[in-house]
Amino acid sequence: MKNSRSRVGKKLPISDKTLLAESMSISIHSADTPELGMREFVFHSPSMRTVYSVATQVAGSDASVLIYGESGTGKELFARLLHTLSDRAARPFVAVNCGVLQGELFADKFFGHEAGAFTGAQRPRKGAFEAAEAGTLFLDEVGEIPPANQTDFLRVLEERSFRRMGSERDMPFQARIVAATNRPLLQMVQEKQFRADLFYRLNVVPVSLPPLRQRKEDIPVLTEHILARLRHRYHRPDLTLHPDVMRLFYEYHWPGNVRELRNLLERLVLLAAESYIAADNLPLDMQLASARPPAAYTPHMPSSEGPVSLTLEAAVQEAEIRAILRAFRHAGGHKGRTAETLGISERSLRYKMSEHRLRL
Repeated sequence: MKNSRSRVGKKLPISDKTLLAESMSISIHSADTPELGMREFVFHSPSMRTVYSVATQVAGSDASVLIYGESGTGKELFARLLHTLSDRAARPFVAVNCGVLQGELFADKFFGHEAGAFTGAQRPRKGAFEAAEAGTLFLDEVGEIPPANQTDFLRVLEERSFRRMGSERDMPFQARIVAATNRPLLQMVQEKQFRADLFYRLNVVPVSLPPLRQRKEDIPVLTEHILARLRHRYHRPDLTLHPDVMRLFYEYHWPGNVRELRNLLERLVLLAAESYIAADNLPLDMQLASARPPAAYTPHMPSSEGPVSLTLEAAVQEAEIRAILRAFRHAGGHKGRTAETLGISERSLRYKMSEHRLRL
């Protein structure tokens, strides 16, 4: 495949160079690739190699593709990969988030309008059906299309034509449909929340993107790829990761998938005071990933969702856990030296570990 090539960094901040040497990075030739700020589809794991194989098999067809996956798994990036591998690569790739559209707004976004079609429509505007031309129309969050608009959408797919709002002239619809969802569409069909005929129109080739926690072999190659871009963007060419960071990356659950990894790395690069990123720089819940069972402790950490109540007792608990983890790593995993660093006896350390349910 002419668009694929192996990429190996000259200086690796992670230990497993073999993984990087055997990884794949497929360039995505598109004028705009906003998903994760990436222009390559990067992977090493067998599951993603299977996904890529499916892409190469179906890219040349006109069949609709429905991409399933959790938020942050790279569904739009995969849709752009399909577009790049297809004969439509020189044509437009138009992405529409269906989750924010309904009613007249939905119709205007997809069908466009003529001047005077409604109040405020002073000049004609192309909709997504027209803008996509003979390229690819990507429908993100397709499960969110309101039932009333599902009927209009199905009609366009069946008749391969549409009309701008306020127009009496039919226009051909030539684009290929690639849709994505993180919802169980088949279950929604059974519960009458999504039209069965539209579902089967979209679900010709179903593709499931595995979450990052199920393809951890990809973490090193994704980390190096994203870091390379961030080093260049923020002028930090010598910035590396401490090996403990990668170990914690492997043990973390990654509920936000690749998007969470990318956002975390950007924050770490921006805040790095040294030439390397250490485990102590990671969020507390990630540091705790290797120290206890996932459900054993839920730290009261501030979040972007709003303020939280943090008692003095909880604050002291967090401070003790941070100190123990830092000392443990500083002592190279030796509990005697950990206790000495903390200025307490080994017996007191064992008590604190038991109290906080730390498994070190």
